[in-house]
Formats: sequence, C-alpha cells, structure tokens
Amino acid sequence: MTVDAVLTRTANGRDTDPAAGLAQRTARILVVDGEGIVRFGLRQLFAAEPDLAVVGEAATARDALLIADRCRPDLVIIDVELGSGAGAGGAERVGVEVARTLLQRRRGVRVLVLTNCRDRDVMLRTVRSGVHGYLRKGVETSEIVRSVRALLRGESVFDSRTTSVVVDVLRDEDGGARPRGQMLTERENQVLKLLAVGMSNREIAVRLLISEATVKFHVRNLREKLDVRRRTEIVYTATRQGMV
Repeated sequence: MTVDAVLTRTANGRDTDPAAGLAQRTARILVVDGEGIVRFGLRQLFAAEPDLAVVGEAATARDALLIADRCRPDLVIIDVELGSGAGAGGAERVGVEVARTLLQRRRGVRVLVLTNCRDRDVMLRTVRSGVHGYLRKGVETSEIVRSVRALLRGESVFDSRTTSVVVDVLRDEDGGARPRGQMLTERENQVLKLLAVGMSNREIAVRLLISEATVKFHVRNLREKLDVRRRTEIVYTATRQGMV
C-alpha cells in the first residue's frame, strides 16, 4: 500500500519499539510537501499511530520554517522538490536548503526526506546537509512508519538508491578511508551479531523489523568501518578485533 492508497485504507500496523527514545510520549511530526494529497495521506497514516502525531504541515519553504518554529517538531518529513517557477533544479535546491536550515535551527530534530527525486546530485547535497533518512514516495506506508520510529530512536534510514550516495559522502568526509575498528552504533552491532550467526540480509531485516535496504546500508557501514571489501570479511575481521 503506497502513500496515495492511504486515502481509502489507513495502515493498522503497530510495530512500536518499547525501547524507543520517545516511547514515553507522542512524537511530534511536521510534514512539508507541495502536494496536498501527500500531506493528507501522511496525516491519515499517522492518525492510526497513538505514539505519532502530525502537529503541522507546510507546502512552501517559507511556511515550513515558520511552522517549525511554532510547533517545535521532533521529526520533519520533507520532499526536497519544493517551490514553483524556480527553473530546472530550482525546486530541489529550495528543498535541500530548507532541510539544511531546519537542522541548523532546531537542535535534535530528525529529518526524513520522502520524495520522487532521483537526481544523484540532489541526493548528494541532501545527504551532506545532514538528513537522517531518504525514501522514495512509492515505498509501502508500513515502511514509512517503521522508518519514522527508527529515526526517532536515533538511527538512519536510506533506501537502496541512496545507500551508495551515503557511502560516497562518508568516504569524502573521511578523506577516502575510515579508521579500522571505528566505534559501531547500536544497530550496527545488532547487524554484526546476526551476520556472525549466518543470517542473510532478508533474515536480519525480519528479525530487526527494518527494511532489507536499511540492512544493506548498515552492512556497507560495517565494511567501511572495518576497512574490508567483502561481506564475508566482516565477521572475520570483527572477531579478530574482539568485536564479536
């Protein structure tokens, strides 16, 4: 079921993680999208989730910044294709700048990009701006809910098209290499332990209640942090370093 499909049927999944950082209160969400039908669909989607609430929505860059100041969201879902009449690529530039400004203004806010944009340049600029997730609009609504909860727990969520971009950005920031044995995140440790018992990406995704694309993202991070080229070397290297 896609975002549009929620107009006739609301998702009823409850994949609440009791360990989530914001589990003790309702998380506040701001939706920024130029399409009214998408804003309505997302509002209906989260209305079925007791721990998530849309506290504001905006169609333009100006409104997004004003409403964010007023409603103080925990998480912003934004389409980078914002604005009209901005010329080729102008709408995307506006959206990326809004995301960057929100991250600078609102300390601790999490930003999830939900868009149809496939331009690699835009993806690079968006990831470099510091957003925490990037999903296609065609994704299942249950995946959007899972991704939102993952972001609120402090994780990152990127779809398969964006994963390679994220790795490129990380490599650029580290000057081409990452230190061997670099500190792993909690989720990377979980993925590593499941890799060690021989689980596939699909099996890990089912066990951790995340998408297979997100598992691939964490596996790529493990390869980068352990300075190995192949998936099969991850567990071997981690074991030698006493990480498993």
